[in-house]
Amino acid sequence: MGKVLLIESSRVLRQAITLFLFPEHEVKTEEEIEKISPGALKDYDLLIVDGGGLREQDRLTPQLTCLLQSCKTPILWLEGNDGSPPFKHEKFSLVRKPLEREALRSALDQLLAPPGASKEAAQSRGAAAKAEAPEKADGQRQAEGSQQEAFQFVDLVDVVEGEPSSRRSKKSQ
Repeated sequence: MGKVLLIESSRVLRQAITLFLFPEHEVKTEEEIEKISPGALKDYDLLIVDGGGLREQDRLTPQLTCLLQSCKTPILWLEGNDGSPPFKHEKFSLVRKPLEREALRSALDQLLAPPGASKEAAQSRGAAAKAEAPEKADGQRQAEGSQQEAFQFVDLVDVVEGEPSSRRSKKSQ
């Protein structure tokens, strides 16, 4: 589980991205980057910044750009189709808006991968997990089948067709 700081001014996008990241990541959201102290950025595994939103609101200042560039935390930059990244960073990924699930997922995997982990290792883990899932499902079905054989079920037709004794006495009176 990674700790993610999401800086997004749009409430709808904040909620959508938070839900997308849940439950694998612990997400803290902020509307304004100015509210965050520079030292607090190191407490997070990933920083997601809506750069396009900052540009639209004229809040992408040179000071903010320097702060983000000097930050050691990986940055996922959200940008419109016409924007470009305002700085270079060691661990930086750009995702174009409107956001697409696969583009966002691959950028997250790239930025949150542990150092030394290769793409092939990540792909082989994903393939192994997919192959393991059907085997688990088959095993669960077999276990459920043996549990059902151990119990003796009551046919509901027998229960429904019989009338309760209290109703019979009321009808006869």
